[in-house]
Amino acid sequence: MPSPETMRILSLAGGGYLGLFTAVTLAALEARVGEPLGRRFDLIAGTSVGGILAIGLAYEVPMQSMVDLFREKGRQVFSARALPSGAIGRMVDLSRSVLSPKYSGEALRLALEQELGTRTLGEALHPVVIPAVNVTRSLTKIFKTPHSAASRGDEALRAVDVAMATCAAPGYFPAVRIGDDLFADGGMFAVAPDMVALHEAEHFMKVRAAQVRMLSIGTATGAYQPSGGARSDDGAVAWFRDGRLLLTLVSVQQQHVQAMMEDRLRERYLRIDAPWPEDAGLGIDVATPKASQTLTALARAAVDGTDNQILDTFLQARP
Repeated sequence: MPSPETMRILSLAGGGYLGLFTAVTLAALEARVGEPLGRRFDLIAGTSVGGILAIGLAYEVPMQSMVDLFREKGRQVFSARALPSGAIGRMVDLSRSVLSPKYSGEALRLALEQELGTRTLGEALHPVVIPAVNVTRSLTKIFKTPHSAASRGDEALRAVDVAMATCAAPGYFPAVRIGDDLFADGGMFAVAPDMVALHEAEHFMKVRAAQVRMLSIGTATGAYQPSGGARSDDGAVAWFRDGRLLLTLVSVQQQHVQAMMEDRLRERYLRIDAPWPEDAGLGIDVATPKASQTLTALARAAVDGTDNQILDTFLQARP
């Protein structure tokens, strides 16, 4: 349980392959503290790809291993294709998710099983909360480790199943069956799970907001703008082209949550992110070598550009 003075929360946003930015950031922070990064936090929250990384932290999987997983498996999980160019190429790309999910998810599940095995949430070394959506019942769901008396019920669930559920983006991956219900990406309501984590701390762990210090890490979607701009008469093709609708939702949700958290926590909130690079060829499911290089460079610049003294305050060892 957190000390009465300060509760440290780490919150990780979603964004598909853009999560390589988050993974590289986490690996740099882990190297900085010289021990598994999960030990520096009382609660870890993650949505979608951020949920995968949060679960990795909860079991003390080395973050450099997660970076390697992105680089080695990204083109199997997603695609080796760059963003399509031209009207025909974009239509062909859109057609891949019209009648069924764009990707099977099998490569992702296999990669996660190699890292996590059959471990359950009850076996996690650190508390974690993972948003998802119960699409069978149209309900929000927060998967949790049994870190408080009011946070029990999910401890028997396999970590791999929860990870697959939180990142099952509609149209990209199939929904994941857990028990009698199907679950999909928590990014539909909590791309940035900062408020989910704060609510968990206040309502279930009985910690006042004034005691909370939160480090939040994005997915390089700050100030996202669609290539080619926007028109008042854009239809479905224009909105879905290059992942524009999903990237817009990812970006604006993160911006809104950041503004609310800055108001609530003030200097006890730190956000690490990067501005969306223009014409960089990035996308939710673009796993090209160029995309990997760009995201890695953005993450390193974001960490280097964060004030060391402030950063150390958020990475202090727990008493």
